[in-house]
Amino acid sequence: MKRHRLATSVAICATLLVSGCANGTATITGTLVGADGGCLYVRGPDANGSDLYWLRNLPSDYVADDGVGKPDGSHIRIGDSVTVSGALSFVPFDRQCVGGHTLDATAIK
Repeated sequence: MKRHRLATSVAICATLLVSGCANGTATITGTLVGADGGCLYVRGPDANGSDLYWLRNLPSDYVADDGVGKPDGSHIRIGDSVTVSGALSFVPFDRQCVGGHTLDATAIK
């Protein structure tokens, strides 16, 4: 019986560990901020002040420059409020652009 409990506990812990590292989706509303090297981030509020989300990839019809160029020709500038939806992902720490979270954007408003 103890073996069965131990095996069950190990299986539950492994499931929690894997699900904790898995990709998820998120929608973040915050301020578009830039950094050296042309990295784009969204600084969104959280309980402790703010979270930083690195926009690793933008939708294919958007262009990164002094902010974000939209398909209709309008522009989202650094400091503007923006809502971004996309896939959260893990990125190794040796990248030029890193933040508290990495977001592969699928929609920007």
